Amino acid sequence: MGDRTAQGAVEMLTEPDYEAMVIGAHPDDNDFGTAATCALWASQGKKVVWVVMTDGTEGSEIPSQSDEELMLLREQEQRAAAEVYGIKAVEFLRNRDGHLVNSEDTRRAVVKLIRKYRPRVIFTHDPTSHIMAPDPDEKPDATGYLNHPDHRATGNIVVDSIFPFAGNPRSFRELLAEELQPYRVHEVYFFGSTQTNTYVDVTESIDKKGQGLMCHKSQFNPDDNDRMAERMRERAASVAKDAKEKKGLEMRYAESFRRMKLHIPPAPKEDTVVPAGSEE
Repeated sequence: MGDRTAQGAVEMLTEPDYEAMVIGAHPDDNDFGTAATCALWASQGKKVVWVVMTDGTEGSEIPSQSDEELMLLREQEQRAAAEVYGIKAVEFLRNRDGHLVNSEDTRRAVVKLIRKYRPRVIFTHDPTSHIMAPDPDEKPDATGYLNHPDHRATGNIVVDSIFPFAGNPRSFRELLAEELQPYRVHEVYFFGSTQTNTYVDVTESIDKKGQGLMCHKSQFNPDDNDRMAERMRERAASVAKDAKEKKGLEMRYAESFRRMKLHIPPAPKEDTVVPAGSEE
């Protein structure tokens, strides 16, 4: 770290513009991980932007479908879902689905968006979650799952972009010419994590999550929409039960995250009041 007071040093901004940026690998990842929280925050007047890393072109069971057709369809579905949640900005980076890597280009694209929107909080995939599986001896009828490599890549890209690149004035110096100054993110919320420590009461917004998920028509059997919404509520109720057991929180429906703080703004200075009669 260099001397921030040196002549010619560029200031690292810490004042956020947006409350949150959500960065997911594929269209609908942000919905499953954060939609109810984002809908709640948007209803409170907080600005939220969503970012989708890949073009979503491997999200189909029809090999003959055109990549461009599927990409545009999934982007349309994502915009429609975002509208349901009250999210005004959605960015599509269109990296190749299924082949996402943590590279100079992907980090630069994310750093650019972080500096552009200056989110206080960034939500993204937990890159440390690889294998989610119960003990087969304890739960012989339960199955686990392997976390998608694009999810892990997204989490790593975002973590690296937040630090050191988003706040380093010598990283991606061409962005300074676009008036995109270094910026320090305040907090990160990881979704899809096995190390959750934060719960958000989404009882008010859980129905919007279900409505938004139904906008992703290319991904779900329409005959299963009602059951999908029911499963989503069951999952949120289970998370609320965990919040009660682990934190003593009373919630009907909840979303959970692994939260970490990166920057705590200094407390505002109190105005100095000169006692009456002390003026010279």
